[in-house]
Amino acid sequence: MHAKYILPVAAAQAVLGQSLVDVLTSQNHTLSTLIGLIQQQPQLLSTLGGLQDITVLAPSNDAFGKLLSDPAVASAVQTQPGLVPALLTYHVLNGTFYSSQLIGASNPVFPPTLLTNTTYSTISGGQRVEVKGQDGTVAIFSGNGAEAKVQAADFNFTGGTVHIIDSVLSIPGNLTDVLTFNNLTSLAGAVTQANLVQPLTNLAELTLFAPNNDAFAAISDVAANLTVEQLTGVLGYHVIPGAVVYSADITNGATVATLQGTNVTLRIQDGAVFVNNAKVVKADVLVKNGVVHVIDSVLIPNATATPTGTGSSPSSTASATGVSTVVPGAAASMGQGVVGAVALFAGVVALLNM
Repeated sequence: MHAKYILPVAAAQAVLGQSLVDVLTSQNHTLSTLIGLIQQQPQLLSTLGGLQDITVLAPSNDAFGKLLSDPAVASAVQTQPGLVPALLTYHVLNGTFYSSQLIGASNPVFPPTLLTNTTYSTISGGQRVEVKGQDGTVAIFSGNGAEAKVQAADFNFTGGTVHIIDSVLSIPGNLTDVLTFNNLTSLAGAVTQANLVQPLTNLAELTLFAPNNDAFAAISDVAANLTVEQLTGVLGYHVIPGAVVYSADITNGATVATLQGTNVTLRIQDGAVFVNNAKVVKADVLVKNGVVHVIDSVLIPNATATPTGTGSSPSSTASATGVSTVVPGAAASMGQGVVGAVALFAGVVALLNM
């Protein structure tokens, strides 16, 4: 997923024999809090010392000062013994990323981290962060869109490199918390009404195309008449189960199967991403078990609505009769509900075209 850069011979000689501990302690005036936390986790310290090809995102003392001044954080640390090691592993990227590589990248990258504790992440290979060049430096985005910037870069050691960052990363939360934080309250309410909170939360990996509140408001008259079974079918059409699709993974014209059982088509047009004919207005919102992309309209199986101002575009070829069995207990109700909702879908499509 990412290119590996070969250090020049002189640089390689400079880091020869420099361990991670050596590099961190050489910056003790800036990283003493981080060093203290790592020293309190002897197993983690031993693991990090033996790893190769990693990037450590090292929060400064000021970064930890801001975090620990929050009483809620202090309380969480006291009540969740696994939180500190989980947080520290979330700051270790699987792969060596030098600052020049990231600043010059045309697209963001989503490297896996060492956070694999299933209490905090169920994503295969480790929870992700979004990393990209921004205004001549490197920005890292984590849970709830929290942003950290690299203050000092490329402290190289035998196993990789260290970048000092100005904020502590935030571990992505569960799906319902993330929907609420991002003001996707209509979707959160619909998911609750359809009894999908636990099934979606229990999926190890997912991609959710999340209609914003305006999207639900546009079809409120029709949506109010949907039964729970019908609503389940519509919402299932917004979920890709078993796959985490970040914006950097999307290719023009790709089709993917949804939880509802039929396909959506992903398009890239004039730099914007569309799911069928819904535009992604906010991409790559990280969650514990995947990623959320916020869209500007509700997806309807077999809909042919055209996004405003984009001209004609391919429509989804999905039928509205497929049924997925991924959500436990939902298959039987979705079969009846989706077929029964076909007439209502026509009304929804008409509303979307108004």
